[in-house]
Amino acid sequence: MIRRLLFRAFLPSLFILLTALAPAAAPPARTIAITFDDLPLAPNADDLATVRRVNETLVGILARRKVPAIGFVNEGKLQVTGERDARIAVLQRWLDAGLSLGNHTFSHLSLRDTPLADYEDDVIHGEVITRQLLARRGGSPALYFRHPFTATGPTAEVKAAFESFLHARGYAVAPFTVDSSDYMFNQLLIEALAHQDTADAARVRTAYLDHTDAVMTFCEGLSRETFGREIPQILLIHDSELNAGVLEDLLNRLAARGYTFVSLDDALRDPAYRTPDRYVGRFGPSWLHRWRVGLGLPSRLRDEPDPPQWVLDRYQKLAAP
Repeated sequence: MIRRLLFRAFLPSLFILLTALAPAAAPPARTIAITFDDLPLAPNADDLATVRRVNETLVGILARRKVPAIGFVNEGKLQVTGERDARIAVLQRWLDAGLSLGNHTFSHLSLRDTPLADYEDDVIHGEVITRQLLARRGGSPALYFRHPFTATGPTAEVKAAFESFLHARGYAVAPFTVDSSDYMFNQLLIEALAHQDTADAARVRTAYLDHTDAVMTFCEGLSRETFGREIPQILLIHDSELNAGVLEDLLNRLAARGYTFVSLDDALRDPAYRTPDRYVGRFGPSWLHRWRVGLGLPSRLRDEPDPPQWVLDRYQKLAAP
């Protein structure tokens, strides 16, 4: 009897000890594709030295860590007198590192307020150099288009007509599932660097990484809620000063969440990406929200985390005319 009582008393301590000694549960198997908008730089593309430095930093990190990525090009930023070849060489550097390129229009127009014919002309104007570079690399790479401002059409008719145009020119739309509003943080960072305020710059970078974590958590949950599982995520970020400075940390945070890095091609092979996009509107939400329209599920747009209020306030002030 005494031995049984002693054994029962010992059981909780034994359970705690065994739990402590057991290996930690492995994080869920997750994959993510990294995509960059606004090559060769967003914004401040008028400074060739900055264009070179930022892109060399991004490409160097991606190549060293063997992370597949694709950059979407605004070819208008290449057309600078006396610098055209140097700027094309920046794009070539992406391809030489095993990365890929896509079309983001010539002028970064928005389909929400640009006549369809003018928008289609800008797509054609924006593919001349990129197609040449991809063809020179050899093979038959998939041609991807990403809408500036991720605006896919203000009406169902415009959206359908433009998608038919893309299909006829051999393009596939490059969707995204995660967007952490990095362009806002980038503007704040540029301001901090201009004032040589290193403390503020560090604050902006940390806030961006923390906000990305929050958006990742939300999108992972929305994926499970929508599909009953976590699908491959596609992250939209920009070719920018901000991401040149934090890409290493961003990749580390994603890896800590259990992600391995895959190409856009690989991510799109998941059947979830064949879900119809029924969203129509002037804005450009994540495809996780768009698919819920087609699936008849309640909207979760209002639940997606916003950047911190101080970031929103300062960005609005900077963006004011």
